[in-house]
Amino acid sequence: MKKIENWATKSGAEGVLLRSNIKRKEAHLFYEKIGYANIKQSLTFYKSL
Repeated sequence: MKKIENWATKSGAEGVLLRSNIKRKEAHLFYEKIGYANIKQSLTFYKSL
């Protein structure tokens, strides 16, 4: 993540946005531990035809 953040900074980005499946609780804890904040939750709906 540090390499990505450094690249983004050098590229002039204001921040890094990432997506993580709602089931990945350990990943969420990791991201929060390194300073990321959950700013949105969404659901994906599908209907088999």
